[in-house]
Amino acid sequence: MELNEIDDDIEAFLVESYENLNQIEGDIIELEKTSGNGEALVRIYRSLHTLKGNCGFLPFPNLESLAHAGENLLSCLRDRQLAITPEIISTLLQTVDSIRQILSQIQATKDEGDVYDGLRLRNYSALIVALTQLSKTKQTPKVSQSPINTQTPQIDAAYSDVQSVNNELTEISTPITSESAYIRVNVNLLDQMINLVGELVLARNQVIGFSTKFKDNSFAATCQHLSLLTAELQEGVMKTRLQPISSIWQKFPRVTRDLAIASGKEVEVEMEGADTELDKSIIETIKDPLTHLLRNCIDHGIELPDERVACGKPSVGRLFLRAYHESGKVNIEIGDDGRGLNLEQIKGRSQQLGLVNAVQAATMSESEAMNLIFLSGFSTAEQVTYLSGRGVGMDIVKSNIEKINGTVEIYSQHGQGTTFKIKIPLTLAIIPALIVSSGGDRYAIPQGSLLELVRLETFNSIEILYDVPVYRLRGNLVPLIYLNEVLHQDSVSNLETLSLVIVQVDNYRFGLVVDTIGDIQDIVVKPLGRQLKALSLFAGATVLGDGTVALIIDVVALANRTGITAKQKQLLSENAANSQEQPDSRQTILLFEGPQGARMGIPLAIAFRLEEILASAVEKVGNQDVLQFNGQILPLIDLYKIFGDRFNDPALATVAETLQIIIVSPYSELNVGLVVDRILDIVEEPLTIKGIRSRPGVLFCAVIQGKITEIIDIETVIRIANPHLLQLATHG
Repeated sequence: MELNEIDDDIEAFLVESYENLNQIEGDIIELEKTSGNGEALVRIYRSLHTLKGNCGFLPFPNLESLAHAGENLLSCLRDRQLAITPEIISTLLQTVDSIRQILSQIQATKDEGDVYDGLRLRNYSALIVALTQLSKTKQTPKVSQSPINTQTPQIDAAYSDVQSVNNELTEISTPITSESAYIRVNVNLLDQMINLVGELVLARNQVIGFSTKFKDNSFAATCQHLSLLTAELQEGVMKTRLQPISSIWQKFPRVTRDLAIASGKEVEVEMEGADTELDKSIIETIKDPLTHLLRNCIDHGIELPDERVACGKPSVGRLFLRAYHESGKVNIEIGDDGRGLNLEQIKGRSQQLGLVNAVQAATMSESEAMNLIFLSGFSTAEQVTYLSGRGVGMDIVKSNIEKINGTVEIYSQHGQGTTFKIKIPLTLAIIPALIVSSGGDRYAIPQGSLLELVRLETFNSIEILYDVPVYRLRGNLVPLIYLNEVLHQDSVSNLETLSLVIVQVDNYRFGLVVDTIGDIQDIVVKPLGRQLKALSLFAGATVLGDGTVALIIDVVALANRTGITAKQKQLLSENAANSQEQPDSRQTILLFEGPQGARMGIPLAIAFRLEEILASAVEKVGNQDVLQFNGQILPLIDLYKIFGDRFNDPALATVAETLQIIIVSPYSELNVGLVVDRILDIVEEPLTIKGIRSRPGVLFCAVIQGKITEIIDIETVIRIANPHLLQLATHG
């Protein structure tokens, strides 16, 4: 056999063995909870048998001997000749750890080019002897009342072994048709595909940029088709890198068991949403932070059994993990039902360590006190143990989560428990971002950090409070950062107008003042070179459609650099006072211009996206206008067909080449695009002055910004345009 063939065989052996080990470890933990779980015993036995059989084709005798000893013990357990004890569980887990060590050594020696170096492994004879001794301490098997069990134990055991082999052959041969739908692909190949798709996205953006310079409908339609194909290909390739979060969660029951035993506690783990998928690179990044949070919950959160019973709690502590998708992000929750955070103790300990002073500790809110545990050097442990006490860990958790544009929040109730909630993006390779300019250069701001855009016609709207420039946005004071000042640039902005980008950092928001605001584009994130790593304000770079490079702004780093978080804290009291003065009837309304220049609005809660599309991209199916959008067929409703005639309107004698649409979602199963003339603004005002509806499709009239505005009744508009859409949404 040639060397390359041996390398391929070893690679396949390692991949399969690691998969089997993960399954074995989870089944052993399950076996400890329910010792009568025969299916788990059979799975463990079959996996070890497969691993031992694979070793027969490769030069790994130590691994084969260890797997064989474990297989013999599992055979006795499966045949009910042994009772499952904590000693057996611990020995089996030690066997799993030893096999994993051997596999890691085989991997290391294979990478060094000596595939036979795996023979020079550490001696595991002591563990093999322990497994053998446990196998020999057989109990007298119980005689069943069934007449079929009148055979001698030796014959019965032999029959059981033969039956097991037959079952294995049957189960191995049956799933061929289902497993043939999957193949193993090298991760490096997937990374290369991601890079190529990223380059294709850049080329797509350049082509679309060219199409705006040429008034050719055929070329525009081709560009639109290219954009749709690229989006579908991008989505498909990104899915190839998605992995369920169970790939890291499956190790947590074992970690929990070991930590609980070491700390003298009893803990059970509950998992929900283990099939939630994330990009492989993100999974690798969050593995250590999640493990540290889990250790923190066990070490600091869950009490000792006697303490829990004294508090009226069950002696067994509860540790839960949840994962779910929400608003284009993945939410991960790790929590416990332990003692919760003692805020006074945290603030007192922070003062002892010199992290905050007495004045800061006395004036901070509950959330600010909880976030003290993320400060570098903070620890409530009085002495250093192998679990905690060094004052490192929680600050690294927060920094690692923020590196992937994620956030971590704490919810705690004293005596009831603590929950850490993490929000992270699905992927980092290709993200939507807003393109802005400052000082003649262009920059990208990830869309996940954006709240809204504001255009001011005069500088008189800017106020100074506590030596901080602020803007009063719907009654709330928002501190401002001038990007050109942070980057030491000369501003080229128009003095008559001011462009604000309102962004969110943790629980705070601030306005970023830029020269101009462009479009939102899908950008390909390129890491900064080694020479530029010191530029902490930027998370990477991207190539725009015209071939120029734009730096991607790290919003969290920008807030930290300018101290905007501390400035925002000073304004909390002002905002709290303003919020008390605001009536509860305030609503957020999206304003737009409708037929014949009518001023209209809808609640912002049902409008989740604004788009500008080419008129040539609109297709017709029957009597319904539709648009291919993000992998779905989006019905379009032209408000001119509801409230007027677009072609009889003198102001619209020539049909526009582009259309502005508002994508609304009145029901979870229904998305509809409203074609409007122009988006005006987003306002938050009390709808105190109301009038009767002016025509069908209008809910009522209201005075907003001093002007009469028609509030649209979305359901009625859809019913007038196409009643079948509502029937499908409400009745499936």
